[in-house]
Amino acid sequence: MLMSDIHASLEAQATRLSYHSITIILNPRSGVNEEERIRQQITDTLGETPKIITLMPSDDFYGICEQAVLEAKRTEGVVVVAGGDGTVNLVAGLCCKHGVIMSIIPLGTFNYFARELMIPLDVNAAAQLLLNGQINRVRVGHVNQHLFLNNASFGLYTRIIRNREADKSRFGRFRLVAVLSAIATFLRGQRPFAIKTTINGVERLYRTAMVFVGNNTFQLNNMDLQIAHCTRADKLAVIVLKPTTRFEMARLLVLGALGKLHDETRLEMFGTDSLVVASKRKKIDVVVDGEVIQCQTPLIFRIEHNALRVVVPRQEPTV
Repeated sequence: MLMSDIHASLEAQATRLSYHSITIILNPRSGVNEEERIRQQITDTLGETPKIITLMPSDDFYGICEQAVLEAKRTEGVVVVAGGDGTVNLVAGLCCKHGVIMSIIPLGTFNYFARELMIPLDVNAAAQLLLNGQINRVRVGHVNQHLFLNNASFGLYTRIIRNREADKSRFGRFRLVAVLSAIATFLRGQRPFAIKTTINGVERLYRTAMVFVGNNTFQLNNMDLQIAHCTRADKLAVIVLKPTTRFEMARLLVLGALGKLHDETRLEMFGTDSLVVASKRKKIDVVVDGEVIQCQTPLIFRIEHNALRVVVPRQEPTV
């Protein structure tokens, strides 16, 4: 299919889609290792015209992705990210910064953001959205200067992610590996630490082993957390783990994996538009959409509405 054919199809299908070039950023290490098969599926749907950039382990991911986003801005194009949640987060941050439309071909282990937007997990079907989908504006979260689509967390969750990535490198990128790795980390425990939160000028002290700030209703629903109603109302969902034993930590993880955390008393939960977290530590390692980054304290969490333009499945008008 030539680019002229794609434009003709776009005009026939929906005036809400508007872009003049397609650049695909492919990270085949995000949950799969079948680059040629993925490329073939993409070209089967979109033809040879879209530019495909494959990220290699030794590449400067940020530099390559920013160059692609800036080129798309110049050509009024769309950037398609084919990868897992970490790669999607990187490209989303750049698309937000430069005002570029983003599309997603999910290739990761969990694909929470794609699932939230009901984007198909099949490569061909996800690519097809460039021809018959629509562009929606969605909210994003921020912790300091870092964007997050799904969640940002610190404390025990940071150790979970670090150990999970090490175990996946050793045993493979499978859901079972992720769950077993997390259980093992929970059983090792985490000493509670002190933080001070500020919401609308009201301060509160906590001792906790983990703080989780969610922005993804799909993920929260999967764990059967009532706090999901906050993200449905366009607020951040904050979960604070109360001091607890190693056994109780492991029990909570199993309940979370089974989607049975409803009314769990060891978790304190609330919704907010913004949150400031102060600590005696000058820097805290924070997990942002599965990637560990170091942030200066205080940590400032906030939500930004209608910040990112994303290609999603068409919503047919109701009669």
